[in-house]
Amino acid sequence: MFRKRTFNDRFWEILPGLQLWTVFFGAVILSAFRPIWAALFIVCFDFYWVLKAINTATHLITAYRKFRVAVTIDWLDFNVQLANFNQFAEFLNLKSQKAKTNVARKLYKGELIKIQAKIAEGLSRADYLNFYHLVLIPFSNENFEILDSTFSALAKSVYPKDKMMLLLASEEGAGLGAQEVSKQIKQKYEHHFLKFFTAIHPEGLAGEIKGKSANASYAMETVLPQLLNLGIGVDQVLVSNFDSDTIVHPQYFARVMYEFLTVEKPYQTSYQPISVYNNNIWDTPAVVRVVSVSNSFWQFLESSRPDRLRTFSSHTMTLKALLDVGFWKKDIINEDGYIYWQCYLHYKGNYWVAPLFIPISLDTCLARSLWQTLINQYKQKRRWAYNVEYYPHLLPALLKSSAPFWDKTRKLYQYVEGNFNWGTASILISFLGWLPLFLGGDAFINSSVGYNLPLVTKSLMTIATFFLIFSVYINLILLPPRPKRYSVFRSVMMYLQWFLVPLASVVFGSLPAVEAQTRLMFGRYLEFWITPKARKGENTGLMMKEMRVINEQK
Repeated sequence: MFRKRTFNDRFWEILPGLQLWTVFFGAVILSAFRPIWAALFIVCFDFYWVLKAINTATHLITAYRKFRVAVTIDWLDFNVQLANFNQFAEFLNLKSQKAKTNVARKLYKGELIKIQAKIAEGLSRADYLNFYHLVLIPFSNENFEILDSTFSALAKSVYPKDKMMLLLASEEGAGLGAQEVSKQIKQKYEHHFLKFFTAIHPEGLAGEIKGKSANASYAMETVLPQLLNLGIGVDQVLVSNFDSDTIVHPQYFARVMYEFLTVEKPYQTSYQPISVYNNNIWDTPAVVRVVSVSNSFWQFLESSRPDRLRTFSSHTMTLKALLDVGFWKKDIINEDGYIYWQCYLHYKGNYWVAPLFIPISLDTCLARSLWQTLINQYKQKRRWAYNVEYYPHLLPALLKSSAPFWDKTRKLYQYVEGNFNWGTASILISFLGWLPLFLGGDAFINSSVGYNLPLVTKSLMTIATFFLIFSVYINLILLPPRPKRYSVFRSVMMYLQWFLVPLASVVFGSLPAVEAQTRLMFGRYLEFWITPKARKGENTGLMMKEMRVINEQK
């Protein structure tokens, strides 16, 4: 059941929807009664999005260039070399001198600076074998094939398996079928790893709503005594909370461990990979591919701006931090993002998310029919947009927090502005420019402003659209090879699909956010919705070139 709402809770729940609808109604009223003002606002708004498009393209390219270098590094070897900081510093210095690109040179120099800082602290070595990875995979009704591909990728990881433990957490409400799948997966893969734990999350526990957060928290509470019985300390464990369709890069755990051992405050840091949606990308409809690729690009963008980066989907953090904040909040739907805020508030602003610039691969939305696929995609985006549920929990806590004033103010603005733009931007860009022409009357239409408004807005949007070229280019590079069952026409569609961006931005961008915020405003609360997983053929997640590179390219 959902918790009871207080008057203050309802105030914060109403706020995002109220902002959104105030803008929509304000745009209509202004266009009807002050069309000149509306026209000036439209031009300024469009110019603002041109600048954002330029900024987005710049950060996307920057992030992709870092990504290209990161996936070629043998991170496991880097962990081994941490046994001697002085020798490793010499190695990094040599690598930076021999690097063929500025991006690689900066990366090695950045790592050298981190090692030199450790040496300055009086440290001489770090042993990655003192730590363990616990991989948590909550699931509900996913079939054996989906989980099998996930665990197969884990088994192919280059990280020492005797330092990896798995926790497969099923839902009691999913029935005996889910428990049977869990049993089959454990039988097939438990011999690969140090330990393979399973947990069954009971239905109807007090203070919970149905969802991944309650399942994950219950599973961790269940397994914690078993870890202690093994003699494994809380500060020795890194927990990866993965979606059930997560295909990890072979170097993922080595990359996480290296970052953990070299970052300034490892226990106050989460570790975020870049999610790409390649498991079944060739099988999905064009408009869904556009949405999925856009999701990946958003991860690239945020990774290039660490001050904006938050935990999303599959990621890793320390067991110590999870214990400090009481695990994931059990009465919230989008736990992946809120766990960051729990830590940020608990540590009074001294909590960060480290970008790994290394990929994991997930499923795109796919169902038996086109219509059901589109419905599923809409529902998935609506669930993500429902992160406005954080408002009554987060905003009052941020305002009262002891975190540095300017830092928490900036983060509060980023959160509010992000949700506001999510719901309004695509709709305003698509329709606002025409409102004064329809509602402003003949006097406005015949004025010089009315005559030039369509030309100006069209020109500005054309400039903004131009920067899609970079997205198209990077998308094609990140694609796994085309399955043999598809013709060249499918590859051609990978180019043509980008003409669907305006439609996808409205239907699968703004509209789900409008519904999510409006539902929260009127107290029509969403329940957790599990995105159905489906594939038509082989999983292509590990076929992307950047997922297959293991050893460093000389």
